[in-house]
Amino acid sequence: MAVIPAFHRDSGGRGTASLQIITQDRSWWLDYPGEAFHTTKGRFLVRLGESRFHDQGVSLQIQREGITLTGQLRFGPLTALDTPIMGPFRFLGGMECSHEVVSMSHALTGTLTLNGEVYDFTGGVGYIEGDRGRSFPSRYLWAQCTWQGTEPGSLMLAIAAIPLAGLRFTGCLCALCHQGEEYRLATYRGVHLLSWSERGAVLRQGRRRLVLELLEQQAQPLKAPVEGDMGRTIHESLCSHVRFRFWEGERLLLDHTDTCASFEYAG
Repeated sequence: MAVIPAFHRDSGGRGTASLQIITQDRSWWLDYPGEAFHTTKGRFLVRLGESRFHDQGVSLQIQREGITLTGQLRFGPLTALDTPIMGPFRFLGGMECSHEVVSMSHALTGTLTLNGEVYDFTGGVGYIEGDRGRSFPSRYLWAQCTWQGTEPGSLMLAIAAIPLAGLRFTGCLCALCHQGEEYRLATYRGVHLLSWSERGAVLRQGRRRLVLELLEQQAQPLKAPVEGDMGRTIHESLCSHVRFRFWEGERLLLDHTDTCASFEYAG
């Protein structure tokens, strides 16, 4: 399950808020007045209506036509990246979208009840990220996966067509946490995009190579911003069947296939 609180301001300056919920087989859009959204400067704390989101967990109290979602989740310690995922790009003004990874992986305890069905997350893992800006890119790919087992790990990948100062280029951000190491592949570190499409991506950076292959997905609709107005429909799959392979030179460090990977492509 993904839960996405947001605040948005359209081109006319009108502020509104929303909450999007997505599961394997359905998604919901809930709109709120702008004054229902509150955040605390310098802290990870968001209040939206009767629901709370913070660095120690979430508390959801949602009762609308067609959806009732209640319960609490507690988070284990959040795991931030060694340095911000945007790198030096975070200092550039005028970017239409800026990305942030809050936690690559953290333990979960607790349950949520969605329309009478109990989701028990105890023993599971969570992931938190955020976006700021006025619009999602016209073309992009996003993937995320966190896994457990004998070799737990997590990965996030974002590729996008980026307009900046009258120019347009393709940017890439990728973080892989595996066997206690963080591997970063990014435009600001010289990554080369050999291919990317609705079926996956191939990246090379020096002696490192990452191949992401989408095998199967069942995507659900979500809304995304265009100049601050949530007027665009995109599609995201929370339970995609994806294979990740990562090499350091000739050595294959990771070959992981997962049926609970998130994948999104637009363009």
